[in-house]
Amino acid sequence: MRMAAPPAHLCAPRASAPRPARRYPRRTDVKELRMTRFPGLPATALAAAALAIAGLGGAAPLAAQPAENPANASSTATLPETVLSLSETAEVLRAPDELRASLRAEARGANAAAVQAQVNRVMEQALAAAQGVSGVRASTGGYWTNRVEEGRSWTASQTLNLRAAEPAALLELVGRLQGQGLAMGELSWRLSREAETAARQEAGKLAIEALRQRAEAVAAQLGLRVAGIRHLRLDAPEVPMPRMMAMSTAARRESAPPPVTAPEEVAVASTAAAEILLRR
Repeated sequence: MRMAAPPAHLCAPRASAPRPARRYPRRTDVKELRMTRFPGLPATALAAAALAIAGLGGAAPLAAQPAENPANASSTATLPETVLSLSETAEVLRAPDELRASLRAEARGANAAAVQAQVNRVMEQALAAAQGVSGVRASTGGYWTNRVEEGRSWTASQTLNLRAAEPAALLELVGRLQGQGLAMGELSWRLSREAETAARQEAGKLAIEALRQRAEAVAAQLGLRVAGIRHLRLDAPEVPMPRMMAMSTAARRESAPPPVTAPEEVAVASTAAAEILLRR
């Protein structure tokens, strides 16, 4: 059985409706954009917006740059500092102006009270003799009492300290005290406190001046300049004193000749250490 053919109007191809032409907006110039599309904005704002839109097609957008802080700008312009650590030591020589002597009154025996009484009598006489000499200052030192186990005996001793600016009177007194039975412990030349203080100050000035000159020399070698001192330390070591040691044994009980001394100059040093700032 054959099927009937469809009507002719169903088999004919349908004519498609013509498509409207695609239109692209033309590029708007700055004047038209300002006058037509944004009539309510100020002219300066419209001009800026138009320039920004016009530049989008030909250039990539720029990342926003943060505003530079004036403080950062000033710190960036300032060159870094160089910290220089230096130390210099200066030394001055001074003639000693004070003679010091140390003597001991000693006694030994089987009875503790007896040996201490003997030391007390000798020290009383020695101190009275020293106080009678003009220009000599006397003071007593340590007192010791010990028991010697080997012989079951006792020993006692006390120190007498003397000092004077004029050596002749002190040396003559020391000779007499040696004749009375006192034993010499020490004889030394020293700087008086006033002379030592003045010498330390002079050495400190020289150390600081040497430090300054060296800092300027190092800065010049590096092409920099000395801008200031951040830290400064000034110290002086203990002053070594020349000594003449005498025998510590007791002298005979006859008049002894005074000891002889030959003093030498005393070196007083001072050290200056600093942290110095260098800049261009």
